[in-house]
Amino acid sequence: MRRKRTLKASDVFRETEFVFGDKVSFEKAFPTIEDVQVEVEEDGYGSGFRQGRFGPRRYSPPHLGEYIDCSNPICYNGGFRIGEILRQMIREKQTDLETSKTCQGYEGSPQGRRKYRECINYFKIKVHIKYKKPEEEKEEGG
Repeated sequence: MRRKRTLKASDVFRETEFVFGDKVSFEKAFPTIEDVQVEVEEDGYGSGFRQGRFGPRRYSPPHLGEYIDCSNPICYNGGFRIGEILRQMIREKQTDLETSKTCQGYEGSPQGRRKYRECINYFKIKVHIKYKKPEEEKEEGG
C-alpha cells in the first residue's frame, strides 16, 4: 500500500485562501531584488545531510517561493519561511545573511490530523541578495 504524501509548508501555503492578501510572483513580491541566492543545509530526519548523502540545497528565482520545505517525510506543514527572511533583509538593506531556523512543522499523520511531536529538523541558511540599481532621476529639459 502506498503512503500518502505529507503536506509541507509550501503546500499548505498554496492551498490557503487569504482574506487580506493575494499570492503573487517572486518578482512582484520582491521588486527591489535583481537576484538572490539561498543556500540551505538541513539536518535531521530525512535530510540526508548528516549522513553526507546530500550537500546544501541551492535556490534562486524562479524556484524560490514563500517557504522552503522540510525533508522529514512524516512532518506536516514543515519547513521555514524564506520570504520573511528576505523581507527583513530588504528592510535592513542587507546583502548577506547567515542564520538558522528550526522546522515549523510537526510529525504526524499525512493530513496533519494527528500530532505526534514537533519536528526536530534544523536549517542553516545563507542568503545573498543583489539589489536592482535605483532608477536614475530623469533630468527635466528646459
